[in-house]
Amino acid sequence: MNNELAEETLNLIQENELLKNALHVLDDGIHIVNRKGNTIFYSKGLEKIEQSRGTSVMGKHISEAYKLDEDSSILLKVLNTGVPVKNQDTSYVTSHGKTINIITNTYPIYSEGKIVAAVSVNRDITAYRSLAETILKLQKELFSKSYRPRNGTQYTFEDIVGSSSYIKKTVEAAKKCAINLSPVLIQGETGTGKELFAQSIHNYSPRANGPFVAVNCAAIPETLLESILFGTVKGAFTGSEDKKGLFEEADAGTLFLDEINSMSMVLQSKLLRVLESKKLRRVGGSRDILVNPRIISAVNVDPMAAISKGELRRDIYYRLAVVNIEVPSLKERPGDIPLLVAHFIENSNKVMGKKIKGISEDVLNIFKKYSWPGNVRELHHTIEHAMNMADSDETALELHHLQTHFRQKFIPNSPSYEVSTGEDLKTILLNIERNIIIEELAKNNKNITQTARNLGMSRQHLQYRLKRLNIDLSE
Repeated sequence: MNNELAEETLNLIQENELLKNALHVLDDGIHIVNRKGNTIFYSKGLEKIEQSRGTSVMGKHISEAYKLDEDSSILLKVLNTGVPVKNQDTSYVTSHGKTINIITNTYPIYSEGKIVAAVSVNRDITAYRSLAETILKLQKELFSKSYRPRNGTQYTFEDIVGSSSYIKKTVEAAKKCAINLSPVLIQGETGTGKELFAQSIHNYSPRANGPFVAVNCAAIPETLLESILFGTVKGAFTGSEDKKGLFEEADAGTLFLDEINSMSMVLQSKLLRVLESKKLRRVGGSRDILVNPRIISAVNVDPMAAISKGELRRDIYYRLAVVNIEVPSLKERPGDIPLLVAHFIENSNKVMGKKIKGISEDVLNIFKKYSWPGNVRELHHTIEHAMNMADSDETALELHHLQTHFRQKFIPNSPSYEVSTGEDLKTILLNIERNIIIEELAKNNKNITQTARNLGMSRQHLQYRLKRLNIDLSE
């Protein structure tokens, strides 16, 4: 009877087209093996992750389709032990030699108390792992360069642009806390320049010659983030190596934890233990390692609101926020916009080889009215976009250089045309076109090139329309 039930379970998996189709549309890779370890289901999501065809795996034993055995295959371990494996960061090699990095959740399938199969749900983290390793490599290379005495950091307090009292007070507060080694929590909206302040604090501190190591906690999956922060030992999981984590990398300098509120509560508790004891154990390790980097963290939300929502532990907040620096949003310092604009234009001129001297009065008025939800970063990108749109012979950024959403929101629509009695449609349209062109010519001081650009036509075509509509530029 048990064999019949097991066979029925496997038939459901193999033959139920609705179930198979549902599993195939998932981005996660689904892999199911029977009691013997042979593949009975291999989803299209897993094909994408492993860049292989299901036909090369279906029906084969795990050890035949992959460079894995009873000890290294999580699916086979779960089949043999019946113990689920959750959120496991692992690596393996396919039969055609491709290394795969995943986070897997693997479970046994039971029928009447006996294991008849095992299923794994796998999420690809190859890009995340590659990105994290690239960042660490670049940070090490920058630190080793003789011309980078400050560990590759780009910013100091001198790079913070602004003359408003708000930004000046923030800089002064940051300088005061920099000379000590107390933990600092930087609070500010996205795009306000929190890492700029973190780097400046580091470069103003007694640890300025030490490494500055940064990680965005929101950009890396939890399981991978733990190994990146605390390091790994060889054999902790398939493919793991003896590797330092960021705490060890930053031991004589500063560790910047951006978007700390995005870290899971479980990992926050592990982080708290390290902060309190100044000791850590690498993932899979048994030896305590002493670490003591200066910790600067950042949040892009109100930390008290994050605590109330269960996104941030209260105890870790008080541990990290010994000093609290609030970076103002751009809408709180509108008087700094002209200085920031001039700064970004100057930098872009150097990179692009242009000779832009500033922005028009119309653009400045728009910038003052705009709420800047993306803060200084959005202003920077707006100027960079406009610089790309400007011709090499232009000296000012105008309305037509801005992104479409600025023009649509702030440039009023052309006035409507009032139809006169007896006019046919052709005459009405010609008069509307004539009024629009005359209005644009007036806005641009009768500059043909500028007017043509604003109207989305060539200079030659505009000259043809001027003649066709009997518009005299001398009037």
